[in-house]
Formats: sequence, structure tokens, C-alpha cells
Amino acid sequence: MTKHVASHITNRPKAYSYVRFSTPEQAKGDSLRRQTQAAERYAALHGLDLDDELTFRDLGVGAFKGANVEIGRLGAFLAAVEHDDIKSGSYLLVESLDRLSRQKPRKAVKVLERICEAGITVVTLDDQRVYTEAVLDDEPWALMTALMVAARANEESTKKGKRVGEAWANKRRTAAEKPLTALCPGWLTLRPDRSAYDLIDDRADTVRRVFDLTLAGRGQNAIAETFNREGVPMFGRGKMWHRTYIAKMLSDRSTIGTHTPHTVEVIDGKKVRTPTVPVEGYFPPVIDRETFDRVSSLSNGRPAQRHREGSLANILGGLARCPQCDATMTRVNKGTKKGGKPYLVCTMAKAKKRCDYRQVRLEDVTATIIQKAGGLFGLLPAPKAELQRQWDSTVAAEAAVSDTIENLTAAIERAGHSSALLNRLRKNEAAHKELKRTLTDLEERIADVQTNRVQETLGRLVDATEAEEGSYDLPMINATLRQLFDKVVIDYLQGYLWLHWKHAPGEVSSLMYAWPKETH
Repeated sequence: MTKHVASHITNRPKAYSYVRFSTPEQAKGDSLRRQTQAAERYAALHGLDLDDELTFRDLGVGAFKGANVEIGRLGAFLAAVEHDDIKSGSYLLVESLDRLSRQKPRKAVKVLERICEAGITVVTLDDQRVYTEAVLDDEPWALMTALMVAARANEESTKKGKRVGEAWANKRRTAAEKPLTALCPGWLTLRPDRSAYDLIDDRADTVRRVFDLTLAGRGQNAIAETFNREGVPMFGRGKMWHRTYIAKMLSDRSTIGTHTPHTVEVIDGKKVRTPTVPVEGYFPPVIDRETFDRVSSLSNGRPAQRHREGSLANILGGLARCPQCDATMTRVNKGTKKGGKPYLVCTMAKAKKRCDYRQVRLEDVTATIIQKAGGLFGLLPAPKAELQRQWDSTVAAEAAVSDTIENLTAAIERAGHSSALLNRLRKNEAAHKELKRTLTDLEERIADVQTNRVQETLGRLVDATEAEEGSYDLPMINATLRQLFDKVVIDYLQGYLWLHWKHAPGEVSSLMYAWPKETH
């Protein structure tokens, strides 16, 4: 009897819930509970096995321009179907069709058709309609209903988008009079009354010194090493000065008071930032325009530096970490220019800060990865459902903090200057920024949670390492490694490369490294 019941349950059609709403604030309302419970009720009444671990939720993700399909969890659902992680014959339960798409009606119906043509049954819970490929082919009114829902949803989103766009356009027109946002360069701070920005004196002095040293002939690496040696405080969360930060500062027109607002849109699945008309005098200038132009002319006159090996000479670029302090390991050349050998060195040690200076031969690291990549198939860990729970709780926390910031801002406008309210506002803004970073990280991890997708990525890595010796596509191998791993710790103390899988947080695999004689 027990076996019969278990078999009956196992053979029930599989169902998946898709939940979406556009703004994080809706997480505090009834939308999430309403959509989730509706899916649970339908599955129970119709004998479906609702997966309560692999859920698809785009909380605070719009569908007007297809963001939920391109970069959201609906796109992850479609990818799972295409990679056969979700089987044909399964069900997708949604509150209404406008949860799937608010694009132009033609494009919105294409999303529905794409899902149905993959063998998935779509159920809209608000009207109990069932859509399959056969229904769309044989019942014209079903297709007409989908078109009418799509037209209404798109019209609503168009009107809303126009209102929001006009509001931001008005903010940009008055940008020179009142700040658009609390975000600003590291040498500035927003006034307590949020009316303008002020220079932070010691940081402003540091910026001026960067420009002065550059005009005196000092290179960006030399400036960074000088600041690290002198203990000059970094701006923000950084632990040490890097050449890239110096370079960015020297080209940043914020230093002369110019702010360039950007618009953001999703193109081919990627968020693209497009600069708009610059606003002169938006920030208080930290240097004069003549100094900025002189430094710019110096930079424009220097030839671009390239490694002899090509555009990317480090197979672990952006991934290599020190086993002692977890800082980035960077590529350095030792010896003469023509006969020098590339090594990896801890950036903290290179800057003479709190770590041992140990060199690792880059060619040995490269050889290890190329020779042993195929063995990673046997080490591939399974993804963790805990990621979705982390995402849901972080979205709810971010929405709550957003609401608190909005309430505090309104209270300050009503009550005027209040040090207690302003202090609370600053703390919540900092918390909001940190939660945004966490959501970005979780979004990337969840996008890779489907096992077949990870296996296919690993397959591309193995194929690339099996090319003819001397013709390896190092940029492609590096890009694939960065899709698979968060970091690779080069443990020169024990002789292993420790690879931290991106899709399974906390899971680490190792490759034994054939070390040469230690070098110091």
C-alpha cells in the first residue's frame, strides 16, 4: 500500500510557481502571499506536485521591457526547460498573463507561445485559464484573450513609464539646483539638509595630490604604492590603493564638478548604461579645469600597454587569491623584458602590507588548469536551494529599508533639521546600499543554479583546454572559469588550487599543483 501511494505521488505532473511584481515595496504588501497561496491551492485541487524548492520569483523586476525574461527568473525557467532540467509536460502557475510580460502585445504573446511550444502547460490562476500549444492552435478565443490582456498590461506600463520618465527628466532639469541622489564621489558628502554636496577636506587634498604627482611625472602604480606606504586612507570600503583607482580618478570629470547622468535599459540580456547630457557645476570642483585638461593630454599621449602573450596573459585574471590574506594575486614579470618569466604575487605583499611576498610561476598554474580541467566533472557539486531563501529574505529586507528611507525623508521635510532623524537616515542608506550589493551577487548565483547549465559551461572549459598545444584561447578560458568560480586560492603552502564554485556557495574543489622549487 505504501509503495502504491508513493508511486502515485511520484507520477503526478510537476508544477512550478512563477511570482513577479515590479517594485521592491510590494514585497511588504500582499502580492507575494497572494500569488504563492493561489499556486498552492491550484496544485492541491488538480493533483499537481508543486516544487517548493525550485521556485521562480522576480520580486521587484519589471516586465515592461522584458527584463524578467532577459535577466530575471522567468528567463532562468525558460533556460531550465531548454536544458531539460524542467521536463516537458510540467505546469507553470502564474497569477495572470501580465505577470509573464508587459511588452508590446505581439512580443508578450510570443513569450507565452515559447513556453507552451516547449511542452509546458501555463495556468493563469486569477481566471483559471489553461494554455497549451494545442489550445493556442485550436481555440482562437484563447489567443484573442492573451492578446487583449497583453494590450491592457502594456498600455498601463506605458503610461506609468511616461510618468516616471517625466519625473526624472524634471529632476535632471533642476539637477544644478538640487542633488538627484545621495550617491556621489568618495571625496564628497551630501549635506544634512540634502540641498548640496560638500568637499571632505582631507580626501579633497588626496585628490589634488594625485593630480599634482601625475603632472610631476609619477606613474599610477608609483602613486598607489606611495599612498599605501604612507598609510593614506582609502575612500570607502577599499583596503588599499590600486593603480586602477588612481586611473579612474584622473579621468573622472566629477573632479571638475561635472555630473553625467545615465539611463539604464536591458539590451540582449545585459543592463546597458547610456550617458545623457552632462550637468556642469553639479558637484563642487576639487581641481580646476586647466589641471584636468593637462592630465588628460598626458594620458592621451601614452601608448596602450599590452602583454606579449596577447590581450590577456593571466588565466586566473580576476580569480586568483592569496592563501594567507585572501587578497587578489596579480601578474608580475621577473627578469629582463625579453626573457622575463611571469609570476603571480599577492597584491598586499607587493604593496608591502601585512603579507609574505611569495612568487608563484604563472606557467605552472596555467599548465595545471589545462591538464586537469577534465577532472572537474567528477568534482561538480549540486546547487543549494538555500540560495532562493536567501534571495527572498534579502528582497524583503531591502524593501523594508527602502520604505524606512522614504518615511524618514518625509519626516525630515516636515520637521526640518533633526540630528536624530538624519542619523537614522544615513544608517538606513548605508544598509540599503549593502543589501543592493547582496542582491546583485545572489542574482548572479541563482542564474547559474540549473545543473545542466553549469555542466555545459564546464564542458566549454574542457573543450577549450583540449585545443592544440600553443593555441589555447586564454581569454575564453578565463571568461569560462569566471562563470564557474567565485575565486581560486593558490595555496603555495600545501600545493593545491582551491576552486570555489559560484553556483554552490561553500563548495570547494581542489586540483593538485605540480610545484617547482620554491622561489622567494
